Amino acid sequence: MQTEAATRPRLATDMDLHLYLTREMARRHGVNLSEAMHQGFLSRSDFAALVDRCRACTGSADDCRDHVEDHDRAEAAPPWCANAAVIEGLRGLV
Repeated sequence: MQTEAATRPRLATDMDLHLYLTREMARRHGVNLSEAMHQGFLSRSDFAALVDRCRACTGSADDCRDHVEDHDRAEAAPPWCANAAVIEGLRGLV
C-alpha cells in the first residue's frame, strides 16, 4: 500500500514545488496557464510573477497541495492563495 507522500510528484527544488502548485491551483480552478500565455492573456513575466507570489505566499505549501489534491474542480481559489485574484480573473477566458 502506497502512502499519500509516495503518490505525490517528486519535486527536486523549492522552485519546482511552487511551479507545480501554481499550475495545479490554476488548473483545479478551470484555468489553463499555458493557454492563457498562448492567447496573450498572460505573458511569461506574468507567469514568473505568479510563481514568485506562490513562493512568498503566507499559506503553507502543504495546505496548498492538500487543496489541489482534494479539489478536482473548485468553485473559487482559496482566499489565502496569493494568486487568487489572477486565477479568478482568468477563469472563463482559458
